Amino acid sequence: MLTALPTGTNPLDHEVNRRVLALSESSGVNLYIVGGYLRDALLGRFNAVVKPKDIDYAVADGSAFAFAKRVADELNGHFVPLDESSDTARVVLSDEAVSMDFAGCVGGSIEKDVLRRDFTINALVWNSREPNTVTDLVGGVEDLKSLTIRAISEKTFVEDPLRVLRAYRFAASLGAKIEPETFGWVNKHSSGLKSVAVERINLELFTALSHPATEIVMSMGAAGILEIIFPELIETRRVTTNSFHHLGLFEHSLETIPQLENRLDLVPDWVVESASKELSHGVTRLAATKVACILHDIGKPATWAINEDGRHTFYAHDVLGAEMCEVVADRMKWSRPVERFITKLVKWHLRPGALFHQGPPTEKALRRFYRSVGEDVPELMLLAFADFGATCGPGLLEENRRSLEKNWNELLSNFSVYLNEDRQRVRFLDGNRVMKLLSIPAGPVIGEILSALDEAQEFKEVLNVADAEAFVKNLYQEKYFK
Repeated sequence: MLTALPTGTNPLDHEVNRRVLALSESSGVNLYIVGGYLRDALLGRFNAVVKPKDIDYAVADGSAFAFAKRVADELNGHFVPLDESSDTARVVLSDEAVSMDFAGCVGGSIEKDVLRRDFTINALVWNSREPNTVTDLVGGVEDLKSLTIRAISEKTFVEDPLRVLRAYRFAASLGAKIEPETFGWVNKHSSGLKSVAVERINLELFTALSHPATEIVMSMGAAGILEIIFPELIETRRVTTNSFHHLGLFEHSLETIPQLENRLDLVPDWVVESASKELSHGVTRLAATKVACILHDIGKPATWAINEDGRHTFYAHDVLGAEMCEVVADRMKWSRPVERFITKLVKWHLRPGALFHQGPPTEKALRRFYRSVGEDVPELMLLAFADFGATCGPGLLEENRRSLEKNWNELLSNFSVYLNEDRQRVRFLDGNRVMKLLSIPAGPVIGEILSALDEAQEFKEVLNVADAEAFVKNLYQEKYFK
């Protein structure tokens, strides 16, 4: 079946495609554009300003590997030999911000190649003989219209179990549904994820969580997929409801996701903007916050106790949970920024509530909280709101709920004021000056001293450079000098 491309999305309108096509003709290979480029074109995601950044080419009647090398040479691109034995290579054009993947047609023809792809929405084909249309051999266009994720066959998941997560990722990014037969295959082959490299799992998981993810998280939880990725969650299933929690611990952890996503409609725009920023390559702060939500109580099973009066306690579960997150980060090979961020949110997730435990905090306590958490305050508050929203046991009075919600909204609003003040404040001393003043090397002590100096300067306990130097010397003598 042929389907017309939207106006302005003809691949020949893209100069890179025109140049690559010209090279294919002179090289004697048949070239097809396949995959996500066509899916996104039919969804209307490209225009005169927004151009595709990733293009997949299928090559017939010749070597894709050799052709990709020629493309790199002719277009001054960077050649990345992915796997010569499977005839796959990549060309990156830095100037154009375009990455192109070249693969030989599986089975020798485009018709056979299409049947080896993962989902129908990714099995569309374009060739220059019909430049204004795409060829659809498997019903991908209709599935795209109805926002349906449908696997080409069960072999999709046998050949690459990562496609279990890809199904969820496409469901999240497109707002689509996984059709029943495909969903059955997803559940059947989910255990195959245990053999998949964690780097590949991270890419799919964090990408999925950067989109509205309530439905997929609930589905992945019900199917046991989250416990395959994070075995630390297994023990949370045994922690039952109590007077403050109307859900078991596992269900409570998942419920934080819809609570967080609903909260995004209620917080100031600058909070949403903060969460949308990239924390590390391919990982947004929002996606990492959702992982922190899922993991925030993993320290509870090991700290769970029931008092004689029937009260459930989980003393220091935040500290243990943060330590467990460090183990998760090591196993999952998260980048240092992602590890620090998620661990920090888990470690501090009780602090917003503790601030108001005995009434409104002092100005000094509030500012110390802001300074300690730093730029991560918006995301920590999103986690705190989500955790609180997922806690609806009979022991939690509605009056207390409303009061805490009001206090937290003010805490979040005041942070933006604090942040502006902090950015405008000029430090009297920097780290190099402190090291020289005290004749000590770089290390954690310098950071601690600077933090204390910031607080003293903020509360006008030091008013100039001389005051700052005296403060630093006295602090070092009293606290660090032995």
